[in-house]
Amino acid sequence: MVYFKKAISILTTLLLVLVISLCSFLFIGKMNGGKTELFGNEIMVVLSGSMSPTFDTGSIVAVKPVPFSEIHKGDIVTFEDLEKRTITHRVIDIVDGKLITKGDANDGKDSDPVTADRVKGKVQYSVPYIGYFIEFVKSPTGMLIFLAGPGLYLMISQIWKLMRMIKQQEEPAKTRA
Repeated sequence: MVYFKKAISILTTLLLVLVISLCSFLFIGKMNGGKTELFGNEIMVVLSGSMSPTFDTGSIVAVKPVPFSEIHKGDIVTFEDLEKRTITHRVIDIVDGKLITKGDANDGKDSDPVTADRVKGKVQYSVPYIGYFIEFVKSPTGMLIFLAGPGLYLMISQIWKLMRMIKQQEEPAKTRA
């Protein structure tokens, strides 16, 4: 029973550290103008299926800023379109110093070639489905759950420990009387 309690204690501590780390990571991203960075890569959530099956809606992609000269045919890049929306598509050709892009799931190429000043970077890797979780944690409800939850747990666990300590100190006093 002692090992079980110790294992539960270790697991809850690890979970608490993980939740606090994730919330800190996302909170710093909010403070940074909405840019969440990890090891020099901007982490972005995929909001459409235009790059399926390479990565689906709800995935996250890590975008690393690179010089325009390092972008080649076949690379997946993130850029701003003319309407200032962030798009992640594959480079299918480079013509006159402009990128011709296309979403893997789209039938045709994108209508506007991408100039160097609109490129945010090249996708380094993606992780499926985590974007759904990140978007939830960024929401007001998610922030409440993931910030208030650990705080409430800490308060209750400390009150519980304090009550046990008081009870343990009262027991020897009762046996002496």
